[in-house]
Amino acid sequence: MTEGADLYRLQNLDSEGDKKRRRLAEVEAALNESKELQQARRAVEQAEEQVRKWAVKQRDSELEVQGLADKTSRDEQRLYSGTIRNPKELEDLQAEVASLKRRRQQLEEDLLEVMLEREDAETIRSQAQSHLDKVQADWTARQADLINEREELQARLAENEQAREALLPSIDAGDLRIYESLRRRKGGIAVALLCDDTCGACGVGISPSFKWQLRQGELTPCSNCERILVQM
Repeated sequence: MTEGADLYRLQNLDSEGDKKRRRLAEVEAALNESKELQQARRAVEQAEEQVRKWAVKQRDSELEVQGLADKTSRDEQRLYSGTIRNPKELEDLQAEVASLKRRRQQLEEDLLEVMLEREDAETIRSQAQSHLDKVQADWTARQADLINEREELQARLAENEQAREALLPSIDAGDLRIYESLRRRKGGIAVALLCDDTCGACGVGISPSFKWQLRQGELTPCSNCERILVQM
């Protein structure tokens, strides 16, 4: 027959194991990249994309401005070279040069706006990178502590499992099946201590006949919560 004290010890071992496994799962999750770190990295990537976009626009604008400047320079050379004598042709060329200059002025204003947008994007990228560096440093600093805690939890769980295996031979197979079934149905707690003639789990009092059964060493469930009651 299974001693109530053995079931209570098994319950304590299993409860402690459950607690350590939950914490181990939390530690394992924390050892992965945190949500904050992932968000900080995405912010840097998005900022870099904006910098690249404005850098391309600036380069294209600069090429367009340079192209117009070259064309304006060539047309002005023709205009003042003295080689064109036809008044209508000179008038048309003068108009074209004036139009090119207006267009160039507009493009240079647009280029300035692009350069300002790029500067803003680079500032945002710099801020995002600084934030990422800080979050990364904080996360890295926590890793050493978490790794140490994981190793300690794994060691304690191994000790817990050894103690559990050593205790199991003293527990009747049928009682163990009842215990495991109650653990599944009762939130992990299958055994409760009798405290002042009441169930330590649900607080319901026990009858004199129930107390007699306990004194006889019988494993008896609480009439209310069905957990195995143990008197220590």
